[in-house]
Amino acid sequence: MEQLPTAPTTAPETPAVSRALANIEAAKEGADEAVADFLDSLADLVREHGDPDAVFDSVQDQLSCEQLRVTAAAHGLRLYSSTEASVDDGTVTEVVAFWPNFAILPHGQRPADSLAQLRARIAERAEEQRLSQAFQAKVASGHVGDVGQWFAWMREREAAQ
Repeated sequence: MEQLPTAPTTAPETPAVSRALANIEAAKEGADEAVADFLDSLADLVREHGDPDAVFDSVQDQLSCEQLRVTAAAHGLRLYSSTEASVDDGTVTEVVAFWPNFAILPHGQRPADSLAQLRARIAERAEEQRLSQAFQAKVASGHVGDVGQWFAWMREREAAQ
């Protein structure tokens, strides 16, 4: 994750900085103390660096990175980053999950994008598990002879709903 560039103690206030600070102040209205403190710190960073977009991108990356770690841990996954070469040659272009142990994140991908892709992999796995359990229940009751036919029937049934 990229770090914010070093900046003087206070950068000159541009129109973009003024708008960002006004939006931060507006967001503090009605916020609890912890959120207001966070927003004050965010405003300090905007004042210090003078580039609200860079500050917001950095903060979003940090928050997404933490959420990515929490989400992976909740599903028993360790996270690894691919090599730059694997991205360049197209081997790893999206998050790849190897259940139940780990997931590989594309080198250099923004944490928010990796988080969205990991959530999609988790949803796909949940759907596969649901279908598997439904199939096993049908087999146990003696109602399935052809696996392909059963999956086609399930997909038709779901499409009709």
